[in-house]
Amino acid sequence: MLEREPRDAGPGERTSREESGESEALYTRPMPGGGYVKVELVVSDRGAVANERRRGRVVIEQRALARVGEAIPLVVEEVEGDDENEIVEQLFRIARDNAAIARRVLRRRAAMAARAD
Repeated sequence: MLEREPRDAGPGERTSREESGESEALYTRPMPGGGYVKVELVVSDRGAVANERRRGRVVIEQRALARVGEAIPLVVEEVEGDDENEIVEQLFRIARDNAAIARRVLRRRAAMAARAD
């Protein structure tokens, strides 16, 4: 299980973020050239054991765009499953690898361009 920071809820306790299905940032680091990369975890239907799913994602934001007010965080990878540790392990591997992030960004942009055509 993931270690919780002191401000986080303990086992069996819910934070308002978890109840609303919002994401929880588990890891953040600066990117070369500015911006940041972040690993987020979301647990849906917490408490409803049969429906509870964990979804994680790697998100980047380029600071150059943030300065001009155009920055929209880009989800470069999403993983869903039942095992929180497996999801986080996969996402950390991507978030620490600049080349892996760049490949995923190029794929996302190509997919978005194809949809626009």
